[in-house]
Amino acid sequence: MFEGAIGTALCFIFLFLYFDVRKIAGLAIFIDIGLFVLFLWMFQGTHTGMMTGVLASVIITIFLKAIRRTFGYQVLGMQRARGELVPRPRWRDKTP
Repeated sequence: MFEGAIGTALCFIFLFLYFDVRKIAGLAIFIDIGLFVLFLWMFQGTHTGMMTGVLASVIITIFLKAIRRTFGYQVLGMQRARGELVPRPRWRDKTP
């Protein structure tokens, strides 16, 4: 159970590191809920499978929380630049 949870969580953590992890950390609540539902669906059927999914989700939540507190994160917001009439989506930095 623990090996499966750690392996599943590491798979997604390495995938996050491949992309911009600060942008993913800015969307942490959506990532947490989505992966929790995905893991419960993937490992459904047995009690051990469900616990593996929950534990993998907890590991990813702790990782994202550590990234947010250590390196900061970026959020997507609408911002108008100088001379523009229509605001455009832009990533803004949030410090830890």
